Amino acid sequence: MKIFLLRHAHAEPGEIDSDRPLSPKGNKQMKGLPAKYLQKVLKETLVVEHSPYLRATQTAQLLKKSGQRLALKKLSGILPDDHYRRTALMLSKTTKPRFLVGHNPHLTGLVGLLLGLRAGEEGVRFRKAGLMALERLTLPTDGHPYGRWRLLWYVIPD
Repeated sequence: MKIFLLRHAHAEPGEIDSDRPLSPKGNKQMKGLPAKYLQKVLKETLVVEHSPYLRATQTAQLLKKSGQRLALKKLSGILPDDHYRRTALMLSKTTKPRFLVGHNPHLTGLVGLLLGLRAGEEGVRFRKAGLMALERLTLPTDGHPYGRWRLLWYVIPD
């Protein structure tokens, strides 16, 4: 089972974090993602789940423009400061490919946890508009409560 993780693209500064829109740079970043990776991902998933924050929603909407029958769905629990262990538990129980658009530090913590790093270790520097694929190798066990995962690939727009 695979999961695809995308950090939202660059956003404008603003006082209300949840209302920050994508910047022109963010739109350019999304256009810079390699089409072969996006097409591969969009063939494997029909739904893009995203944070309710505006910049993540807009990032998901840009994906929809390049996707065939792609649906968008807001997902709670993937905000910047939400605890990534809850997301890891959710993903450990899923059986179909998932595509999440979220934020740091949540995504960095999630990836570190799934790859078996110690709490607080940063295994991947999750860049804005970075797209990553992870594959679950085993189901959860007592020793690996989220299953065992491996990094398949990671692309950034530049």
